[in-house]
Amino acid sequence: MAGQFTRSRRLETQQQEQSRARWTTSLTKILATLMVDQVHKGNKHNNLFNKKAWKYICDEFYSKTGLKWDKEQLKNRYSVLRRQYTIVKSILDQSDFSWDESTGSITANDEIWAEYIKVCSFIFCFVFNKTSKYGAAERRNFEHIVILYAVWFKERE
Repeated sequence: MAGQFTRSRRLETQQQEQSRARWTTSLTKILATLMVDQVHKGNKHNNLFNKKAWKYICDEFYSKTGLKWDKEQLKNRYSVLRRQYTIVKSILDQSDFSWDESTGSITANDEIWAEYIKVCSFIFCFVFNKTSKYGAAERRNFEHIVILYAVWFKERE
């Protein structure tokens, strides 16, 4: 009986791991593009996508990726992206920082970054990927933020 319970538990754990969303840059871009499409179709009001939009986003995400992630997983990613956008926008609102279209990253000279990180050290982990294979901090790519501009601000223009 104990062997059956262990096997059952192991199977349950494997199923949970399979369904856990592991986001890559390309998957994030697909989701962002689908959300922008729904904004243009008028399926987002008061910062919320309607049921029709989420059904479309879920169905099309599955169609494009083969990943059957549920609405909550996609909504969780949306929340993460919204927080990222807020941070990136707050940095770019400062005159010493700029956006590099070719790399999809935030740029500033090293002295400006050093001073900014002293004041806002929590931003360091966000803007820089601390797990770079080279051991040094490597700037993250935020090109999906450009796609998402339409999600949060297009309807205000």
